[in-house]
Amino acid sequence: MKEYSNGEIVVCWNPEKCMHARECVNGLPKVFNNAQNPWINIEAATSEEIIKVIDRCPSGALTYRKADKPEQSSIRIKVMKNGPLLVEGNCILVDRDGKEDAVNGPFALCRCGGSKKKPFCDGSHIRIGFDDSKSEQT
Repeated sequence: MKEYSNGEIVVCWNPEKCMHARECVNGLPKVFNNAQNPWINIEAATSEEIIKVIDRCPSGALTYRKADKPEQSSIRIKVMKNGPLLVEGNCILVDRDGKEDAVNGPFALCRCGGSKKKPFCDGSHIRIGFDDSKSEQT
């Protein structure tokens, strides 16, 4: 996890959660540019502009918090149509061996079964054409 701060907000980057939807790069390329190092230039836009783009990150690889506010403590899980489960808030995901995989949301959990980064989503639902309306009903 890497953090970048401009004094107003702290942007957190967790590459393990990324499903490469490119909302950040397409939404604000002057801030999120993977051709430069570091790839996040938090000084290149206003905090409000950065927050709007980070709010579109479907996997939770990019998050932010106000520099002067504590982190949110509630948990929310959202089912994305034909996509992953989005887990928001502070929680702990424990794998089958008891190892903590993620201690802070948001993150995206695979629903389609095609991810190579299980239990996390890697965007495979798009490639395989996952359609949750065709789920078998018992």
